[in-house]
Amino acid sequence: MLFTWVIKICQRNLSRLTWPALIGLFVGQYLFCYLVLRLLGEEMLVGRLSDFIYYCSVVGSTLGFGDLSPQTAEGRVFTALWQIPVSVGLFGALMGKVIGMVQGMLAKGMMGMGDYRHLRNHILVVGWRGHQTEKMISLLLYDTRRAFERVLLCESDDIQHPLQGNHWVDFIRIRNFNDANEHARMGLCTCQSAIIFARTDELTFTIALSLADSIPDQCHVVAYMEDERYAGLLEVHCPRIEIVRNLSAEQISRSIQDPGSSQSVASIMNPMLGDTGFAVPIPEEVTSIRYGNLMRYMKLRHDATVLGISTCKNGRGMELNPVISTEVKGGMWLHLIGNSRILAKEIAWLEIEDK
Repeated sequence: MLFTWVIKICQRNLSRLTWPALIGLFVGQYLFCYLVLRLLGEEMLVGRLSDFIYYCSVVGSTLGFGDLSPQTAEGRVFTALWQIPVSVGLFGALMGKVIGMVQGMLAKGMMGMGDYRHLRNHILVVGWRGHQTEKMISLLLYDTRRAFERVLLCESDDIQHPLQGNHWVDFIRIRNFNDANEHARMGLCTCQSAIIFARTDELTFTIALSLADSIPDQCHVVAYMEDERYAGLLEVHCPRIEIVRNLSAEQISRSIQDPGSSQSVASIMNPMLGDTGFAVPIPEEVTSIRYGNLMRYMKLRHDATVLGISTCKNGRGMELNPVISTEVKGGMWLHLIGNSRILAKEIAWLEIEDK
């Protein structure tokens, strides 16, 4: 059809117009048509401003409802020779710009070119390892009482968003992890936590060093390492980063001596298998609690089993199964097994202290 051809031509040639220029053309066209139609005596079309705007929009969009139309021969000639071609061209340009803008937004999201500095309380997952990363993100999102709001997947390779179907996961491509502008794009200063899980230990080590000085103090950072040499170096240079090591050898040796050990470890780590492991920060205002009293309270009130305590957020210096007289203070971390996450505010710490 003629109108379809005109729209395509306009989309191709007029979509490069800026928004102010396009708006100016629309205003000029509407104003010119108003003056001409008034001079031609088309009172039905220009009598009320709302009717005129409606009529011009119907003409330009080629919908043609027919409830308003020129009544004079001169008005019909003007509409046929000027108003319809020009209005259709302008509406074609408008559709071209809108379609181009939407396509650009979608392409930015898929190619990781978006800007996520507006995010707050999100978790950064740095690196893409295919199914491993996908499973890890699924486990993170399975926790309905999680502390973070969204997941931002960060990758340096030229790939498209690998998890486009998951509306909780955004994707960003980082060209240089040392660049402060890239840190701002990924919302580094406002993230809740970060996981560094790159393709190789060398890349994980490099990214960890690049981000360490820019990550806020309240943000918990976890890095996965298979090579003990890189893990040791990272512990020295970034002591507040929690390092997860490959424990395959330990799990195999334990399972062969104590059957079922691998399943108990898997259950503690995987919330989809039932009761799982959690960590609870002990508020600073808690003065002193006996471990035995704490263990008894948690079992009776929250049906949770306390495994141990640690003095550091990253778990270093953890003491498993301490003696019941061990003193527990504010600022320490409580590690336990439960059927759901227990928040620190849900625990009656003063009640435990009084016992």
